[in-house]
Amino acid sequence: MFRDSKRRRIFAGVIAVILVIAMVVPTVVSFLIWYVDGQILHQISVYREGILPMRKKWIQGCAALAVSLFAVLAAPDIVQAGVPETALEGVYIENISVGGMNEEEITQAVNARVEELKNCTITLNAGSQSMQTTAGELGLSCANMDIVRQALYAGQRGNVLDRFKVQRYLEETGPEVLELQFTVDEAAVRSVIENQAGAMNTAAVDASLTLENGSFVVHEGQDGYVINADSSVKKLVNYMTDEWHGGNGDVVLVTDVDEAQGDTEQLALVHDALGSSSTNYSSSNSNRKQNVKRGAELVNGTVLYPGEEFSMEEIVVPFTAENGYAPAASYEMGSVVETYGGGICQVSTTLYLAVLRAELEVTERSSHSMIVSYVKPSMDAAIAEGYKDFRFVNNTDAPIYIMGYADGSEIGFVIYGHETRDPNRTVTYESETLTTTESTTALEADSSAAYGSVTLESSGHTGYTARLWKVVTVNGEETREQVNSSTYNMTPNTYRIGTKTEDSAALAAMQAAISSNDLNKVSEAAAQYPGGVSPAASSGSGGESQNSDSGTTAQGQDT
Repeated sequence: MFRDSKRRRIFAGVIAVILVIAMVVPTVVSFLIWYVDGQILHQISVYREGILPMRKKWIQGCAALAVSLFAVLAAPDIVQAGVPETALEGVYIENISVGGMNEEEITQAVNARVEELKNCTITLNAGSQSMQTTAGELGLSCANMDIVRQALYAGQRGNVLDRFKVQRYLEETGPEVLELQFTVDEAAVRSVIENQAGAMNTAAVDASLTLENGSFVVHEGQDGYVINADSSVKKLVNYMTDEWHGGNGDVVLVTDVDEAQGDTEQLALVHDALGSSSTNYSSSNSNRKQNVKRGAELVNGTVLYPGEEFSMEEIVVPFTAENGYAPAASYEMGSVVETYGGGICQVSTTLYLAVLRAELEVTERSSHSMIVSYVKPSMDAAIAEGYKDFRFVNNTDAPIYIMGYADGSEIGFVIYGHETRDPNRTVTYESETLTTTESTTALEADSSAAYGSVTLESSGHTGYTARLWKVVTVNGEETREQVNSSTYNMTPNTYRIGTKTEDSAALAAMQAAISSNDLNKVSEAAAQYPGGVSPAASSGSGGESQNSDSGTTAQGQDT
């Protein structure tokens, strides 16, 4: 009994000692750290004044170090503070004092700061241009929201030494300032660069040639630049994440050079007239005149370097009101119809003749489906969007410049370049008609028109086959070369013939005349059945009409 009771007392005493140690040691350690730290500072000041010998300073320093090591290594987590309710006074997140705030209040303060910073202006630069956006448009957000807990725990979590050091720092040195870190939304950044900053792209200005007061002027080119979206997105994201800390910002975007094209030395060679041509369009109506003028405007000033190919279609399309065209007569499927751009073929034809005289290489040319009146057969060049084009290549050693004009009566082109041909050499072109097919007559019935009436629906065109010859004369010696061959369809003179009648005999006679495509027979039928009525019926029409009327009336009465 005695031994058991003694053991219980010893065990209880040990437990009591352990509890006392657990309660007392943290306090003792804190006191020792505070005391030793203060002594070290005091002894350093004493040593500096020459009062304390160096040997004593080393002894006390070693003692302080030993106590500190014990506090850090032997008992770092003997007692942890609980979750603090508010941050210590003197703790800041950037310029925001969060002392006395709880976790929710600190979070609200951080969010408010981010919202405020979203209004900051970020200037984007590209070349000589700039534009402004905001941090908010770039999708600004806080990248380290754990800063809320850092602020809340500062000086209140960790081991005794950590807490003591922070608290001592706040008391004696100044506020503890924590910095926000930011990030942006890459998709938002890309949208800003592609949809807004893209407007700063500057196209290159190629070296050019203009004809001013009868003389050519060469203009230097200027490089442009295009924003490299991928590289610029990466650069802007990195800037906002790593370098920007609030306030207005400035970023130079990554650009790629758009090199100017053209060769001023070659352009300077252009000064000789290589070939020219003009045609008359004074009889055209106002819409057709508008189209001819518009076509000449679009071609005028074209510069073609050696080896480059010209496409008439690419220059003058689309044939729309928005592109300056009006409805006018044109050929379509063997008929004359009103289309936007009607008359543009006179522009391509006139240019074709100038190209022939300049002896440039024609790579595509088509004749009209029907003959035209403004040039001889085989001297035309038709175009039809998506179907026919006029194309040629600059086969000279220098650029060519095309000057075009249209004054309401005459359209003309002059092709300038570098003349290298023998001055004793002359070039002419001759049109040769091979066959001719005279226009026929085509009659069409019109049941809504008066019997025997004749209306011209469309004028016919004579059909031709022809070819064009190039005639070169050098020192009196002539050579001939075929340039092209052309076929122009014959189209008939088309008339509408009135067949309105209830007389079957008269109708049959007129239909037979129409089938013969003979206007004389139409006249004969009209004379045989005046007004579309048979001669016999016409002589007794009054009595029949009365009988008919009486019969109708009687039937009405019977009912």
